[in-house]
Amino acid sequence: MERVKLKIKASFWLFIVVAVVFKQGYFAAMYSFAVLLHETAHYFVASKLFYHCKEIQLGIFGAVLYGDFQDLTPSDRIRIALAGPIANLILCLACLSLWWMIPDSYYYTENFYFANLSMACVNMLPCYPLDGGRVLTGLLEKKLDKKAVAITKKITVALSLCLFGVFIFSLFNKSNLFSLGLFSVCLFTGVFANGSECYVKSAFASNRARFLKKGMEKKTLVFNENNLLSDVAKRMQGNFLYCLEVVDDKMEVICRYSVAQLEQIVIDTPLNTPLKELRKY
Repeated sequence: MERVKLKIKASFWLFIVVAVVFKQGYFAAMYSFAVLLHETAHYFVASKLFYHCKEIQLGIFGAVLYGDFQDLTPSDRIRIALAGPIANLILCLACLSLWWMIPDSYYYTENFYFANLSMACVNMLPCYPLDGGRVLTGLLEKKLDKKAVAITKKITVALSLCLFGVFIFSLFNKSNLFSLGLFSVCLFTGVFANGSECYVKSAFASNRARFLKKGMEKKTLVFNENNLLSDVAKRMQGNFLYCLEVVDDKMEVICRYSVAQLEQIVIDTPLNTPLKELRKY
């Protein structure tokens, strides 16, 4: 798995300073840790699906996984998006288990539990570019293709305006839900942000020259014609050169792909493509 860089923005340190001033430093630390684990889960699943990202940026409003700008298949979009909230929920269950075994640990992990719970719930809202919005986009893409993102953005705009309306109403009944108002503004502005900032197919040649100086091992992958390209991609791990042989049920070779051909196919072809259809691309 290729390493991802961590970039800490100046706004994050401002967040920490403000938290310490208001005696919320411990909560800020637990929240930041939960955010990093959330983004790491996205990165881990993306890598397993043969995608990678350039860096995780940690800022005042959380963390974002960045990379080159390429499209995902609908299934991959859903899997990667769900990884973050699922990781948060697993951490919540871990905290509950710890409380059951060691009740006194509640006082030290309460903030961590609620940070993970709130992240999981908020991120699963069907709003773009939150994880729930990405899941909704992936589901819609299977039937509506390119219109899916536009529909998800319209839902996000409608929901953000409704939440902002609740915030305005709270000003007149003295509830003063400022956090809800800020959240609705962030949702609205997120609609116009570039939504393809992460989950990018690996660039095979990025470190190739360095490894070639020491020599590289070549491997041949053999798959049945009914397998998917994603099955091949998952096996292309480590610093090796891979070529491919596609065989039928009698183990007769149908097609052979060189290293360069296979790498180009994996980059340019949807990973849910059956191997027997590769010749169409």
